[in-house]
Amino acid sequence: MVDGIIFDMDGVMVDSERQSNAGWNWAASQLHVEMPEWLIDSFKGAPMELSKKYFDDYYRGRIDYMEARQLRTKYVLDLRKTEGLPVKPGLMELLCFIKDNGLKCAVATSTRKESAEATLHNIGAWDYLNAVVYGNQVEHGKPEPDIFLKAAEEIGVEPENIIVIEDSINGIKAGFAAGMRVVHVPDTIIIGDDIRKLTYRICDSLSEVIDVLEGEM
Repeated sequence: MVDGIIFDMDGVMVDSERQSNAGWNWAASQLHVEMPEWLIDSFKGAPMELSKKYFDDYYRGRIDYMEARQLRTKYVLDLRKTEGLPVKPGLMELLCFIKDNGLKCAVATSTRKESAEATLHNIGAWDYLNAVVYGNQVEHGKPEPDIFLKAAEEIGVEPENIIVIEDSINGIKAGFAAGMRVVHVPDTIIIGDDIRKLTYRICDSLSEVIDVLEGEM
């Protein structure tokens, strides 16, 4: 049985992670270092404090996290001036299905409130949502379950009756820890068997999630 859906935003609703990857690589080039893909992947879905810890553990003071983050952000903002922020295929179809079938719907994102709200309005998703929870509203960010449990509380649905849609390893861990079923829609990260076993289903696109929901209703 499913009564509620919780979306991650970046990499799930919008195709933002590829832009972010390019931004981190550009920042690294400006600072004359290499930035491995696994390190960039570790930032996805994580709160800034955790991303900074991963960054500092790797570079050990050779470069400054906030300087690199600011360079990445500038690159991404400049890129979006020319190519915009693409919406993931199937998003609106899935949101309409959720609304038409009376399911509760929320977003749980580590992105700061001002930026996330602007994105959700710009892509036309805001009016389909019953709640949005941001990373600074909970004590612990992903991979801890706090943000998903807060979203469940906001929409009034028990965790076991919720499906979480995630792309990142941190997000999958958080959804699983919250006692929810996690549907993984791959974006830029290839998950291993250890993470795959935490998922309920893997779908190639958001459109395929509709089939999962129909099987649970």
